Amino acid sequence: MIIDATHQDWVMIGISIIIIFATLSTVFLLKLIGLERWQIRKIGHMVINTVAAFFPLLFENFIDLIITLSIAIGFLLLLSAIPKIRILQRIFMMCSRKESFPWELFINAVVMGIAMLLILWFFRDNLFVFTAAYLTVSLGDGLGEMIGRPYGRIKYKIFNEKSLEGSVAVFVGTLVGLIIAIAIGHMLGEVGVLWKIIVIALMATIVEAFSVWFLDNITLPATVAIAMYLFFLL
Repeated sequence: MIIDATHQDWVMIGISIIIIFATLSTVFLLKLIGLERWQIRKIGHMVINTVAAFFPLLFENFIDLIITLSIAIGFLLLLSAIPKIRILQRIFMMCSRKESFPWELFINAVVMGIAMLLILWFFRDNLFVFTAAYLTVSLGDGLGEMIGRPYGRIKYKIFNEKSLEGSVAVFVGTLVGLIIAIAIGHMLGEVGVLWKIIVIALMATIVEAFSVWFLDNITLPATVAIAMYLFFLL
């Protein structure tokens, strides 16, 4: 990804801003069809992180990405300041674990956004690593709760209570995300690729099992990004 402040693709910037708002509107759609709070939070989490995983691939210029995010965040803050719209406040209320503590989700979003930008910056020339990191968050962590919460029967606890079924879902979801990302990076044909993605998926599953609060949204993608660097780029 180049860094050129003199040539902007404003058409792609405009399309990308539309994609951002369309993605965020998913949360309102999930609320409209009557899903439970935890389902809205987790499915919204999966959709947003899946889009985020592929989002940088739309850009050739890193500056275009920064301009897109800046404009989108500006619009979000403006809409959130209008009492009858308050878009961010409504999203945080719908997606927070407890209705009285939406600030926890706000802190999560800010910290996760910073982590995303750092991983993106370090791997801007190998975007498939960023894609792998955040497909792990969407498919791995997301499926872990979607399967583990309603169907988990074999429980265990390290910091938070988990289920074996949920951890298996984390492993499978991570594995799928890694395969997709490595295919984007044109590395599926490399020697030893299978054992590498299995090891990375196991590492991600263990990190998720040790998660506390919302820190897995940071530790999980960071672990996968570092492991991808060690196994595929070093």
